[in-house]
Amino acid sequence: MPQTRDEATGGQPADDERYTVVSTDSHVGPSVKEQLREYCDSRHLADFDRFVEQMEGHGLLSYRSSEAAKPGADESWSLGRSQAERFGKSAGIRNADQVGLRFLQRSYEHSLMPGLQDHAARIADMDKSGVAADVIFHGGLNGQSIPFSTTGLIAWGDSTYNHLEPAGVRIYNRWLADFVSQAPQRHAGIAHIPISDPEACVREVEWAAAAGLKGINLPAPRGDFPMLNDPVWEPLWAACEDTGLSLNTHGGGGEHYPYQGQGALTMYMMETAWRTRRGLWVMILGGVFARHPRLKLVLTEQWLDWAPGVIDDMDGLYKSPASSAVRAALPEPPSEYFMRNCYIGASFMANWEAKFGIEHDLALNIMWGDDYPHAEGTWPHTRQAMQYTFHDIEPKYTRQLIGGTAIDVYGLDPVELKKIAARIGPTAAELSTPCSPPEDEVVGLYAFRTGPGIFI
Repeated sequence: MPQTRDEATGGQPADDERYTVVSTDSHVGPSVKEQLREYCDSRHLADFDRFVEQMEGHGLLSYRSSEAAKPGADESWSLGRSQAERFGKSAGIRNADQVGLRFLQRSYEHSLMPGLQDHAARIADMDKSGVAADVIFHGGLNGQSIPFSTTGLIAWGDSTYNHLEPAGVRIYNRWLADFVSQAPQRHAGIAHIPISDPEACVREVEWAAAAGLKGINLPAPRGDFPMLNDPVWEPLWAACEDTGLSLNTHGGGGEHYPYQGQGALTMYMMETAWRTRRGLWVMILGGVFARHPRLKLVLTEQWLDWAPGVIDDMDGLYKSPASSAVRAALPEPPSEYFMRNCYIGASFMANWEAKFGIEHDLALNIMWGDDYPHAEGTWPHTRQAMQYTFHDIEPKYTRQLIGGTAIDVYGLDPVELKKIAARIGPTAAELSTPCSPPEDEVVGLYAFRTGPGIFI
């Protein structure tokens, strides 16, 4: 039978009942020069200013290159406007002839959203959308990096600053802690860690937990740091388990080939989600969750249809005659660790995905998100997107997917959030009303999909 958190979530709601909505995917992009400099230790100000100068010489979107470790190779590559136009026209987006003018304009405008940097503006946008709480990642796609770090989402970084990475992530994390402290019941801040220094990662986890942050950004596997089953990470897993902070890997991270030539951008789209999933099977098959049963891993901004096949593949390998060593190290099949320890942040979840997750007994493991304020996300059509996705979903599952699991995973206060939802949340009547995407404007690419691989 499909899962729900408990029987109390069942029952048909009254039309005026308001859902408690938690977005498990949203972003900030503080100005490095104007907002983060004050958090920098005076010893590092000269390096900080040099980092800013180099960062500002790159484009809005920078990707970590798979060629980064090769002598003389560029560590990152940028997405130019002409490439973005070609991608839009090849992705099957409605009004494809207008993508260059309208969707790219939308993308640019969203990179300037005040809510990326201003808390009051963000709260106003959340209220308008009916979102009671949000999980906050770095990555405004506005050209702003995390100082001295190579782990910002599609943001420039350079490993020559690795010796300063602990100082740089602390700069960002201090800003983030202050940002979320303005309404702590409404935010789950995701701290960054200095991935080039495993011992410093542990210290940062402990600091982040004490500062009220709710999770850790775990970079997708890369060639320049040890695999996630390496013993060097055991203290990090123990620290996250002890503090209750979840591990969060966001789509778009990891290393990316410097795609060129025919089909370059569609190649990127084919591979980017896969690259950020790799940590899941590395950690499960590597026994991380067997050793740390209270550890939680969230893969955010992911499709959903891949999960059952991956679970089946892992279980099949586990049961293979050639896998006796794996079975000796893992007392339970991989599927058990997935169901107990792993979650999918199915950002801009489509209607078919919600049904798919329920049918495959994943209702406890998937969470909705709006990807605020990215152009491919739901803003400013978040309420319409929720209507489209949940209008014919049984309410007990809607409650779970739209907020129930996220409250548990991130340790949010359900009582406080219910008070906020009573003021701004979507009603049961609203979400049970079918909604079609607006025909006269370019909307987010994904929330209104009608099936796997189908874009609008």
